[in-house]
Amino acid sequence: MRSYILIFFLITISEASQVTFIVNMARETVVAGDGNYPAVYVSGANLNGPNGIEMINNSDGTWELTIELSPGEYTYKFRNGFYDYWDSPGWEGDNELINGGCAFGEYFDRLLIVEDNDITEGIYCFESCDEYCSEESSTEYSLIWNDEFEGNGSIDTSKWHHQTQLPNGNSWFNGEIQHYTDRLDNSYVSNGTLKIVAKKETYTNQGHTKDYTSARLNSKYAFTYGKIEARAKLPEGVGTWPAIWMLGQNIDELGAYWQTQGYGSAPWPQCGEIDIMEHWGSNQNYVQSALHTPSSYGGTINHGGQYIPNATSQFNLYTLEWNEEKMIFSVNGNEHYTYQPNNQNMETWPFNSPQFLLMNIAIEPGIESNFIQTELEIDYIRIYEQITLENKLNTLPLQFKNYQNFPNPFNPSTILKYDLPKDSFVDITVYDMLGNVVNNLVNKSQNSGSHSVQWDATNNQGKSVSAGVYLYKMQAGELSKTKKMILLK
Repeated sequence: MRSYILIFFLITISEASQVTFIVNMARETVVAGDGNYPAVYVSGANLNGPNGIEMINNSDGTWELTIELSPGEYTYKFRNGFYDYWDSPGWEGDNELINGGCAFGEYFDRLLIVEDNDITEGIYCFESCDEYCSEESSTEYSLIWNDEFEGNGSIDTSKWHHQTQLPNGNSWFNGEIQHYTDRLDNSYVSNGTLKIVAKKETYTNQGHTKDYTSARLNSKYAFTYGKIEARAKLPEGVGTWPAIWMLGQNIDELGAYWQTQGYGSAPWPQCGEIDIMEHWGSNQNYVQSALHTPSSYGGTINHGGQYIPNATSQFNLYTLEWNEEKMIFSVNGNEHYTYQPNNQNMETWPFNSPQFLLMNIAIEPGIESNFIQTELEIDYIRIYEQITLENKLNTLPLQFKNYQNFPNPFNPSTILKYDLPKDSFVDITVYDMLGNVVNNLVNKSQNSGSHSVQWDATNNQGKSVSAGVYLYKMQAGELSKTKKMILLK
């Protein structure tokens, strides 16, 4: 009996806790470490002495280290660069820690008490007790929804809805004179981009004949706050009106995707409208962003834009950053409008509820007589959620993980999700049941966080593969796992 008690006691006291140190070096110039490259260390009498332990660069101003420590008291400082003796430069300054009130003992170190639970030390600002090195917390974004428009053929109907129903029974709003259709003639994916095509043709639908057709897509994803990126090349010609924009999920417009799902409860403009990019062929290469709200709509005063000399000949990046206080619109990183009303209420800010994306080309009554066809070409749409340094630890994965693909079985595409607790080189390869390589989906270094990749059931030559069982293997850091997935046709 005593021997069992002793064994249990030894096991108990040998258990270690996982401790994560994070320091913000945004104000510092990081100098060379032991390997002659910039490096930051955690150093202390019981943390590898003056040599310290090298931290990982998160590439966002912060450095991070996760180690296992046995229960006890530890004293330490962060260190800029590598030195192997105590009386040397690079240590956090004593006075700053004293003034900050977090110094401990005669050497003015930080104090860490490890018990039987995991601990996070930081995010600290170097040489300070403060958590941030500026008045506002640093912000980064994590991808939560996207369409890269890979493959060839129809759009991904798990992500997009063709809005074709005439909302007032005979026409669209704003005097538009086209039918929107769900045909491949008007929207399709090829060579890595989405094409929305407007055409001059006689087309009858819903009992009405019109002389033009186009496509209008609704996203089957709605969200509140984040960053939206759309890389696009715009059509040209007087009378063409392409747009990438957003409407409240609660709009009661007939035929809109979310209205068909039972969400329609508010008319326009009470639902709110966010125009990320609009372009009129009559004002070639001028792109505009605008907000429509109950206090300003139709001829809204809430707008701004800029001239892009190659808007119709080259791809440009159209971006909206949307948070609780304001919206910032830009093209290729150059801001042209910020919407930030002094008094936020339902008249000025119906933007605290989910919105969904729309993409379309409308045809105006003033379309040129020689118009035949044009297209809006979109390379990708990406939506990000905002992550502050304060909550970054809560969102970082604790371990490598390879999730089962979803949906599974699938047709025509599936998503493979995986977690990286640290920056890693990732290799994800699809094999057939004979072990032949089908598609090298990922083969590159990636930052820590949650990631996903879509497989559209094509091989490395872009050709569709046959139905059946496939394997996908992920290798990243310490992880090497293989899972099965089933393609249906």
